[in-house]
Amino acid sequence: MLILVVDDSYQNRKLISAQLENGSRKIYTASNGLEALEILENTEVDLIISDILMPQMDGYQFCSQVRQNDKFKHIPIIIYTATYTSDSDEKLSFDLGADAFLKKPAGLKLLDETVTKLLQNPRSKRTVKGLVLDSAPLRQYNHRLVEKLEEKNFELQRRSEELGYEIEERIRAERLNREGEELFKELTDAIHEVFWMTSLSKNEIVYISQGYEQIWGRSRQSLLENPISWMECIHPDDRDRVMSNARTRQVTGEYREEYRIVRPDGEIRWIRDKAFPVKNEKGDTIRVAGVAEDITEHKLKEAQLKEVEKKRAELEEQLIQAQKLESLGTLASGIAHDFNNILSIIMGHTSVIEINRNNPEKFSQHITALHMATQRGASLVKQLLTFARKTEFNLEPAQINDIILEVSKLVSQTFPKSIRLLTDFQENLPLVQVDTNQIHQVLLNLCVNARDAMQDGGLLTIETFLTDSENLKKGYSKSLAEKYIILRISDSGSGMSEKTKQRIFEPFFTTKDIGKGTVLGLALAYSVIDNHKGWIEVDSELGKGTSFFLYLPVTKEKSELNIKPNYSQSESLGGNESILVIEDEELLRNMLADLLGSKGYKVHLAVDGEDGVEQFLLKHSEIQLVLTDLGLPKFGGGEVIKRIRAIHNSVKILLASGFMEPELKLSLKDFGVSYFIQKPYLGTEILSCIRSALDQK
Repeated sequence: MLILVVDDSYQNRKLISAQLENGSRKIYTASNGLEALEILENTEVDLIISDILMPQMDGYQFCSQVRQNDKFKHIPIIIYTATYTSDSDEKLSFDLGADAFLKKPAGLKLLDETVTKLLQNPRSKRTVKGLVLDSAPLRQYNHRLVEKLEEKNFELQRRSEELGYEIEERIRAERLNREGEELFKELTDAIHEVFWMTSLSKNEIVYISQGYEQIWGRSRQSLLENPISWMECIHPDDRDRVMSNARTRQVTGEYREEYRIVRPDGEIRWIRDKAFPVKNEKGDTIRVAGVAEDITEHKLKEAQLKEVEKKRAELEEQLIQAQKLESLGTLASGIAHDFNNILSIIMGHTSVIEINRNNPEKFSQHITALHMATQRGASLVKQLLTFARKTEFNLEPAQINDIILEVSKLVSQTFPKSIRLLTDFQENLPLVQVDTNQIHQVLLNLCVNARDAMQDGGLLTIETFLTDSENLKKGYSKSLAEKYIILRISDSGSGMSEKTKQRIFEPFFTTKDIGKGTVLGLALAYSVIDNHKGWIEVDSELGKGTSFFLYLPVTKEKSELNIKPNYSQSESLGGNESILVIEDEELLRNMLADLLGSKGYKVHLAVDGEDGVEQFLLKHSEIQLVLTDLGLPKFGGGEVIKRIRAIHNSVKILLASGFMEPELKLSLKDFGVSYFIQKPYLGTEILSCIRSALDQK
């Protein structure tokens, strides 16, 4: 079944064809009556749908021609018009032989029903009137045609004027666009950054500014010819990261990268690159634009700053260590005096001990005096090592009064007798979380400052008391805890002026002569207390002395104090195991042999690290414990432990040393050292450690 559609509008022909064409219907089209007549001459058509207003031959003339031709006058005709829609237009259509009259736009259902009806039941009888030139309908038709043409002409004139305005606006817009592009190019070429724009596929560079040649050292033309050549310049260590993020993040606006490029001359430059999507009026991303800037100078300054910070930290650490040693130097005269007294006691009693060998009471008194003198010397050395060693920030629960007692012992032993020390502690203070070594250092620094302020003697007072945060001075409280322990260190010395008091916590500020510094500058003391979430205040007046107040917070969590074991002298400290003693100090080595032998142990002795490793290699099957010094000739204690572990991985090891770096201690724990003991030690202490190590599962 074939339908012929006659309409001068291409869109109308396409629309009607789309509406009617199916498996049983085929659509032919013509743009006017003449074309339609040619098709009818050569094709058998089942139905005609025709517009009226058309060039060359309109619908009325076409309808009249069809009905006057015997060959195809039987074909049903539907007049389908949007122009001639009056009743007289419809009447004329039927008079000329039309079978149906539809006004555009007709619904698809109506059009399809009309076509189906005429195909199934075509009109058998038609009263067709000839198209008479002077007939009233023709005159009316011609009149309507003139009106339509005039309307069309007016519409064309109006549209022509609109097009004229549109053309003028477009010319003006194009001129402004060219001016804008020229201004944009001038601006982007004037800046040092690179402004770029690419297609979504990255296979086309839409725009690249002059800065590319200055920064990348390559021509813009080379980039236009090879759009990915900018990536080929990226440093190999950065390339994969940048390429991956460029593919995934540039279209989302999340692309912000810093990377290095290698210029043709080999110079490396740092780039900071940002990108954002360019969207059309529908919101679709059509391009990607971005700005790349050279941040090489910034990176160099950043690296220099990091290096400066690193050196500053190193210098600060060196300063702390130097000030620790400087503090010991300040105390050297008192220490020398006290050690001389200790040595005098030891030398004196050893010189007369032989005389009283047969007098048990006198002999016991000499032994007791020697024991007390060595204990006094050992205590002094331990305290000095506490202040001199490098330590990490290690918080642990502590009783602040006990720390002050240790400091006060050192002060009373080393300060001039003209300075009296008075302590006043509040009892039953709660425990505080502190780094004991650092608090030692701060207290010693403040005490030494007080001593220097009392050249002619005076009173040094150390007090502790507990307070609630709401009782602190208004304007000073930075409290984060409910309670604080306050340490007050006061002296009756020369005091400070208001100007000096305002600067005492500044780094490197001092009022002392060159070479008379102390353990920690007050700035570092302030930093230590601040690290403990506390703070320091000072009250001073010229001629009336100075008081420092240290505020330390009391934590809400209940803490238990680590109590050192009370070593017993009972026989249970003995045993029958085999022990290898590696000690280069002959007197100490022989003493250990006698002590351990007296307790039932089988003792093997080695004079240095190499000797110790050789003996263990020969006798490792019978040795249950190795007691080794840290500072040994040939092989150091650390190397000895590693070699012993390579021979036997489960033998018990006890390490003794007068001083041990915390980092070394941690590393040796990884090699299974059971216990560490610090020299000098009592016989009961070393026996207890040995027994504990041997009994350890």
